[in-house]
Parts: sequence; C-alpha cells; structure tokens
Amino acid sequence: MSEQGSTTVWLSSLYFAKGMPRVVIFVIALLLFHQMGYSLSESLLGVAVFYLPWVLKVWWKPVVGKAMDYRLWILFTQFLLATAFGLLAFSLSVKWITWCLLMLISWLTALHNVAADEFARLHPLAYRHTIVQELFRKFSLVVGQGILLVLAGNLQIFYRNEMLYAWRVLFYFMSGFFMILFFWHILTLPRSRRNFFNAPISQERIITSWGRGVLFLLFFAFAQAMVGKVSILFLIDSFRNGGVGLAPQEFGFVMGIVGIVALTVGGLLGMKAIARFGFSHCLWPMTLSMIIPCGVYVALSYWQPKELMVIGCCVLVEQLAYGIGFTVYLSYLKRIKCREQGKSIMALSLMLGCVVSGLLLQPLGYNSFFVLAMVLSVFTILTPILLPKYL
Repeated sequence: MSEQGSTTVWLSSLYFAKGMPRVVIFVIALLLFHQMGYSLSESLLGVAVFYLPWVLKVWWKPVVGKAMDYRLWILFTQFLLATAFGLLAFSLSVKWITWCLLMLISWLTALHNVAADEFARLHPLAYRHTIVQELFRKFSLVVGQGILLVLAGNLQIFYRNEMLYAWRVLFYFMSGFFMILFFWHILTLPRSRRNFFNAPISQERIITSWGRGVLFLLFFAFAQAMVGKVSILFLIDSFRNGGVGLAPQEFGFVMGIVGIVALTVGGLLGMKAIARFGFSHCLWPMTLSMIIPCGVYVALSYWQPKELMVIGCCVLVEQLAYGIGFTVYLSYLKRIKCREQGKSIMALSLMLGCVVSGLLLQPLGYNSFFVLAMVLSVFTILTPILLPKYL
C-alpha cells in the first residue's frame, strides 16, 4: 500500500474513534440518566460538568505534548477508554460510580481528541486528507448517536424492558471496540517525530484584536446550547410530562441518522456560501437561521405530534438550519489568533447553556422553557454587531 493509502487508513480509524466517546458523554449519558430515574435537573447538570475538560483545555493542552509523544497518548487513552467502558458496564446500577466513570471518560475523550488532532497535524500527508477526517468523524456520530441507540432500544424490547441490561451490552461493545482500536493503532499509526512538520498556514485574515469577539463566542449560540440538551430529553420524555415519547431506537433514527445527516449538509452549505459570497455577506442571513431550532421546538412542545415522520421532518429542518448558522461561528473561530482560548470559550458557552437548562427546565416545563430560549435568541441576533466590519 502506498504511503497516501496507509495515511488514509489510519486517519479514518483515528477520527472515527474521536467521535464515538463524545456521543456517549453528551447524548447517551442523558438517555441513560433519564432511564435510571435521575430528575431532569440532575441529568442536565450532570452532563454539563462533562464539558469541563474542554473549558480548561487552554491550560492543560500545552502540557500534553511535553509530557509524552502524541502517538503514545493516543494508545494510552484508547486503552483506558476500553477499560473505563468495561467498568461502566459492570457498575451501572450504582449512580455515583456511573457518573464518576462518565466524568473520567470525558477527560480521556478530551485528551484523545487533542492527541489525535496534533498527531495528524504533525504528519506530512495528513493535511491533504481533511475531507477524510471530517467524513469519518461525522460517520462516528451517525453510528454512535444513530445505529447504537437503535440497537440499545431493540435490546430493551428483546430483554423485556430490562433497560440497564441493554445499556450494559452497549458499553461492553464500546469497551471491546476501543480495545480493538488500541491494537489496530499499535500496528498502523506511524512512529511520530515531535514537531517535525507543520501544515501550510491558511491565507485567511487572522484577527489579532478580538476583545468584543469574546462576547460573540460566549453568547452567539447560548440559546441553542440551552435547547440542544433539553431537546434530547424532550424527544424521549412521555406525553404526560410534555415530551413526544420517542423510544431509544426511534430517537436513534430521528436524531442520530436524520439529524446528523441534516447537520452535515447544513454545514457544507454554510461553508460553500461563505467561500462564494464571503463572511460578511453571509453573517446576518446565517445568524437568523440560528433562531429556527428554537422555533421548531416551541412548535413541537405546543403540538406534541405522535407521528414519527412529522417529528423526523421537524428535526431535519432544525438541524439543517443549525448546521448552516453554526458555520458562521466556526468560521469566526478559525479567523482569530488565539484559537485555543476561543475554543475554551465555546465550550464554556455550551456548558453554561446546559447549566441554565438544568436550573430552569423543571420549574418551567418544556413549553415555557423553549419559549424562553426563543426570547434569549435575541443575544444571537445582537452579537454579530460586536464583530469587526472588515471580516
């Protein structure tokens, strides 16, 4: 196999491995907590803490490359992830141990993601495979958020609603999968040479003064961050509690397959639009599209449809709009000089959105909560005013 071909092989498996644990800690954990009897507030606040490694990444990331070779970090974290998933499957019946293990998995995931990105950046051929990286990262989301949840839902039916048993099977599968990846990457990952290569620098304008941009990064997607996690609980909660009552396998199809495909298409359309018309011309139309997800869930919470097709179409529309709108956010993040600080602020925004959701959802209920998020979308509309005019 040529060097180009071998690079494609290990990059595809490495970036597939990046996405799977994120699905567990930010999506599957919410479903798991809900079925384990956690309250809505406990579920959301429990997941909010899982953002902490990404919020603090700006401080711990520089230490990673100095402490150990990136290849060793990848292998080390994959082995520990396999172990942690096995322990999680074994101890699911104990709530506090379950939460602690998921917290450990969130830290291991963040370390693995940093090591994988830096390892790819330093490899002389990897920068030519950006499409492969993004394709397999998105594919991992479809598998984790879609196919695995469909499997978990069917297992719950097969084992007569023994929910914890079905989740145990899922996490044992994840454990085995990461152990296979560990051995696979021992064989396929090239021996890295620290800092021997840097990918070509982008010719995009780099923003060195971005003081007001901090507020943009913090508040642009804040309302959508509130809706993002609550929408998961809303889709699976019962009709009498104000949700639409999707089973795990239905949720996996609607959000994991239809939703991820729509999100990907929206992101591609957004990138093409910015490349063709420029950032400044796309800023306001794409910003306005960020209001659509809140509006969709306001309508769903009033309507509470029972037809899977209707719910799927609504999710398709909101994820497509979110994908288009969030492209502006990511595009600005690529243009600032202090990108790592910007990523930490983005994670902080997502974390705070989840915390606020945890505090407000239970007293408000789904319908009033989504209406409040719609009102708070005014921050999304106002924050582009803070950006430099020359963008």
